[in-house]
Amino acid sequence: MIEKIIRKYVENLKIEDIYQFAEQNGVVLSNEEVHYLYDTIQTKWKNVVFGSPEAILKDAKLHLSEKTYQKAEELLYFYLDKYKRYL
Repeated sequence: MIEKIIRKYVENLKIEDIYQFAEQNGVVLSNEEVHYLYDTIQTKWKNVVFGSPEAILKDAKLHLSEKTYQKAEELLYFYLDKYKRYL
């Protein structure tokens, strides 16, 4: 059930949503970063949520600025921990 809800959310996600989320969390994204994050979310969300995000984070480190990467990693683990009982 939760997988279907997350899938639907990801399907409806827009690039503007990523910019807005980043801004709310004090991160300014470049065009390249937002497109990388959007593509990664669209194609790898299942691995991040239900699997092991380490390989995805390793790849992200190559595509994001250090500050953006650190914040992305922090937020990822924060939300995985926050919602772990639902996953």
